Amino acid sequence: MPRAAATALVCDFDGTATLLDIGDEISKHFGGADHWEAESARFRRGELDTRGIIEAIYTNVFASEDDIRAFAAREAQLRPGFAELVAACRDRGVPFILASGGLRQYIEAVLAGHLPPALRSHVQIVANEGVFGPGGLKVRFPTEEAARRLGCAACGSCKRVAVSQARQAGARHVIGAGDGFADRCLARSADSIWARDGSYLHRWCVESRIAHTPFTTFDPLARAVAALAE
Repeated sequence: MPRAAATALVCDFDGTATLLDIGDEISKHFGGADHWEAESARFRRGELDTRGIIEAIYTNVFASEDDIRAFAAREAQLRPGFAELVAACRDRGVPFILASGGLRQYIEAVLAGHLPPALRSHVQIVANEGVFGPGGLKVRFPTEEAARRLGCAACGSCKRVAVSQARQAGARHVIGAGDGFADRCLARSADSIWARDGSYLHRWCVESRIAHTPFTTFDPLARAVAALAE
């Protein structure tokens, strides 16, 4: 069993920490469901990589940052057990990193609206940045150069960066939790992986014969963190 003092947890946000993919919901609500579906179809056909789809779904979004923050906080629901998982990490001294291809601004709004400050302060965010202006919502990728150095040119905000940062901070065992296509990089770089039951990541882990733990709520992972040895 890994030891608490040498463990870190890297968790995806959209569809993992939350029940809905909030980035997709923002695109549908402010940019139109037809546009979101057309760009998603291009991604499914392999015409866009992960970075490309993140940019594409927002090209029709002209809402203000305040409107997007308010929408995200209102529409999001954290996955059951999420607060308990953050609390277990805080109590055991395990860094908790939310690593996301989504936008820092709406992630912060969701956490501020749904987590008490004492838990929110334990969560680190590694994500993309929304750039709001009259030309619409653009995306900046702050960790893209670091991701390329680690061998990924497709994600834009690759979760390998968060894993690498956790190791540089002293973690010898990194637990990953995710659900989507981009979380394959998390599964490849973390020491153990939890995959949301029925998700793309879960199916990929099964097909690729990658050891993983399926989950629906975060309660089992919270208990596993709480049980880490000193």
